[in-house]
Amino acid sequence: MLLTDSSIKRIVLPILAILLLLSVVAYLAGAFNNRVLAGTKAQLAMYQGARYTVSNKQVAEHEVVNANVVAKVNTLVASRLLAQLKTLHVRAGETVYAGQLLATINDADLKARVSQVKAQKNAILAQLTQAKKQLLRSETLQNQGVVAVNEVDEWRTTVNELSAQKVALVQQLEGANAALSDTKILAPIDGTVVERLQEPGVMLTPSTPIVALYNPAQLQVNAAVREQYVNSLQLGDKLKIHIPASGMTQYANISEIVPVADSHARRFMIKLDIELAEGVKPGMYAQLYLPAVYQTRIVLPSKYIKRYGQLTVVEVVERGRVQRRFVRLGKTMGDQVEVLTGLSAGEELAAY
Repeated sequence: MLLTDSSIKRIVLPILAILLLLSVVAYLAGAFNNRVLAGTKAQLAMYQGARYTVSNKQVAEHEVVNANVVAKVNTLVASRLLAQLKTLHVRAGETVYAGQLLATINDADLKARVSQVKAQKNAILAQLTQAKKQLLRSETLQNQGVVAVNEVDEWRTTVNELSAQKVALVQQLEGANAALSDTKILAPIDGTVVERLQEPGVMLTPSTPIVALYNPAQLQVNAAVREQYVNSLQLGDKLKIHIPASGMTQYANISEIVPVADSHARRFMIKLDIELAEGVKPGMYAQLYLPAVYQTRIVLPSKYIKRYGQLTVVEVVERGRVQRRFVRLGKTMGDQVEVLTGLSAGEELAAY
């Protein structure tokens, strides 16, 4: 029986495919790898070179705390009257001076009240003048025996009553004039307008804020400091302040240390008075540089650190042989680098 080419292909090709598959399986199983017998692992050569001994050093920790610029003097200018706001002459950002007119309140009712009290006082004064004359005349006639004593007493009583009414009206007039003066809202301090809190036409009640002011010459920096640092700070200490938005850097005195910590963040609020600086405004972000605190750290020359991508490695001499060890680094200080984990004082590095 003769085999054709097509018959041979049908027989040979499956056999070749099976043999190829068996070869792949054998390769994956390591059949073609060189085997190392148990107990014959290659040993590292003993290190004979120079060594560097790891030691602890004192490292200065400089902490920078986030802070805010605030106005030391803030003022809300409010109404003392129940009346309508008539005019408001200032806007946010304007500079004002103590005694400057900020706003006016509708004074029509108060002016009418002042006029009414004045008229009543004038009428009482006229009556009092006449009563005093009658009292004097009655006393003269009584001395002559013409007028009875009870008539003199009546005029004396009238004079006393009118005098009391005069005193009451004088006090009412002073109060009406004071209320009338309150219709002119004046700036209590030199400062800058923060915000218009009302607009003309609104009905005001006593103590309703109209304008918010702050004094730009008296600014503070407030910062929350960790409890580990607060015991090293005292009133009057000078600390470095930097305000990135204005580029200002200066030293400021601690004017206040709040004695109670925030129960959630465990931080104490400290306040520092800063000098007047151009471009510095309340609400700006500031940075507070705390005094250096010295900590014991392991510091190595940078040349002993080897980097493999994101990994950092040192070569430690253990039992006379060099072993690679991963370490976690801290900050770099010139040609020195801080090692946070991975090494202990007294260990030795290979110093090639």
